[in-house]
Amino acid sequence: MVTDKYFDNQEKTECVTLELAKQHLKLDVDNTDEDELIQNYIDAATVDRENFINRSINTRDFIMEVSQFETTVFSVNYDNDEVTEVKYYSPGGTDLLALDADKYKVRPGTIVGTKSIKFGDSPITEKRNDAVIITVKQGWVADEVPVPIKQSILLLVSDMYERREDRGEIGYNRSADSLCRPYRKY
Repeated sequence: MVTDKYFDNQEKTECVTLELAKQHLKLDVDNTDEDELIQNYIDAATVDRENFINRSINTRDFIMEVSQFETTVFSVNYDNDEVTEVKYYSPGGTDLLALDADKYKVRPGTIVGTKSIKFGDSPITEKRNDAVIITVKQGWVADEVPVPIKQSILLLVSDMYERREDRGEIGYNRSADSLCRPYRKY
């Protein structure tokens, strides 16, 4: 049974760099006067897109603590989610031991948007709530972020930059949403 789950090791994925945003805005890349402002727009647009698609763009570890080796079902962030390690406490042990990858299989779950991890011949674990710790890598590295998501972020950056003083005009961006709709998790 999963006793706890949390995110760890969030790494910022720079799928839209400051240089790319400045090119998109048709600004001189050598002029650094507004770099901090533009970077804030990039960060805000990335968070907005993560909220829209209900998924992480940035890479992160999804950690599940399980009381024993048993089939565990978890929601997926995206199809590229990958179980990177399984560790466990042996009886009487205080150090985490790594379970060999050939001792478990990850398959699509029976419920849409899930995967399950099934364990084969597993060692005996210490009796504790976090006897088994499963790490799932989620998100994209910068060069693997889908192009429509990158373009959507750039559209929002340009909206924020061009209308920074007239906040009444900023709002719903249909083009940005349309680009991200195929990646949205409902």
